[in-house]
Amino acid sequence: MHTWWVVLGLGGAGAALGILLVQVLFWQRLRRLGQDPVGIFTQGVALRWVGLPLAALHVVLFLLLTRLDQPGWWLGGVATVLSVPVRRLLSLKAISVIIHGLGYERGPVLDRDGAQVDQQSFGRLARTWYRHEYTGRGVGDVVAIKILGLLVHLLFWPLAALGAQASHVLMCQDPADALGHSTDGHERPGDGFRALGTPYVRFAARDPR
Repeated sequence: MHTWWVVLGLGGAGAALGILLVQVLFWQRLRRLGQDPVGIFTQGVALRWVGLPLAALHVVLFLLLTRLDQPGWWLGGVATVLSVPVRRLLSLKAISVIIHGLGYERGPVLDRDGAQVDQQSFGRLARTWYRHEYTGRGVGDVVAIKILGLLVHLLFWPLAALGAQASHVLMCQDPADALGHSTDGHERPGDGFRALGTPYVRFAARDPR
């Protein structure tokens, strides 16, 4: 049985590093081409605040399994569930940096209360996000989906952890994905942000290169 955990641990750690490598290579390609300053900026921020920390977290988690004789499937599941708020806070930190560095042709980015997001501190942005996520129309459905998601994380945690590592780097780069809520009252979460138009880099000094 221990051999199975060694295989899972080494395979999971390798997959986490592989996802990070692909993300870094994609960012390096954007930098070489030099034709997408917005992509260079947002991908760099997402890697710094989400991609690298999540890869490190998952490598540690998976390698820890190789050191335990009988870790049990639930140990990895519980650790993955506990990492959910950490992933969310990292994603919100990334979107906070991105929103402060980008402008939109039909901006600025306003939250559901009408407050300008690029004038909010990270702490205020995080508090507002959680308040909007769990208040408003259809909040019961949101809570039910969250519970189902936690069960998926508990039961299928290797896939859930690695999938989240890949998806959060993509989602935190767009306010429609990062700041949209099912409780906003739109047909789709984030519809209120999709009319902002083309983004542009406002502060070149914030480019993480």
